[in-house]
Amino acid sequence: MSEKVKLNKNSLREQSQSLKLFLEFLPTLELRKQQLQTEVRKAKAEITKVQGQFSAVIESARPWAGRLQQSTQMVRQILSVDEIKVETINVAGVKVPEFRGVTFKKLPYSLVATPWLFDAAVEFFEKAISGRELIRVVTEKHDLLAHELTKTTQRINLYEKVLIPDTRENIRKIKVYLGDQQTAAVCRAKIAKNKIVVKAMNAGH
Repeated sequence: MSEKVKLNKNSLREQSQSLKLFLEFLPTLELRKQQLQTEVRKAKAEITKVQGQFSAVIESARPWAGRLQQSTQMVRQILSVDEIKVETINVAGVKVPEFRGVTFKKLPYSLVATPWLFDAAVEFFEKAISGRELIRVVTEKHDLLAHELTKTTQRINLYEKVLIPDTRENIRKIKVYLGDQQTAAVCRAKIAKNKIVVKAMNAGH
């Protein structure tokens, strides 16, 4: 610890209480770390899954990519995102986003005046946009959990490598000092007693 510890009984009591608190709190931190590690792994697996689903959507359009490209401008005029639905949930004590879907605004269009693939193009863009937003939200969720895991790991390291060893060392120093003081006091008392005895003996002669 950076501040110099006072070598007295009050300080010994304070340091002992601090050590007790550190040792009690450490298992709670370690349990939280385990929970966060589990949730980070789950979030990572979820990212892999939704990225795979997104890739499958993109791949499904490959055979008619040319015609899809021709429809893009027209789809943009008709289709727009109305709302990206995201809720905040609590996972292992961390507030994270949970994807609930995308709603779209769709202007009416003529079935006669649009190519026969147009419906499929609209459906493809809805799936692609929803997939992209899902990946974004799941990635944000993972990042928040990973950040909290890093903070918790740093706290555990602070307790294990700094606070607990330093407090134990402070307690040791105080006990040694108080022990030395007690020994010195006993020695002084003996010397004083001897002086009184000698003085009494001299006075008797």
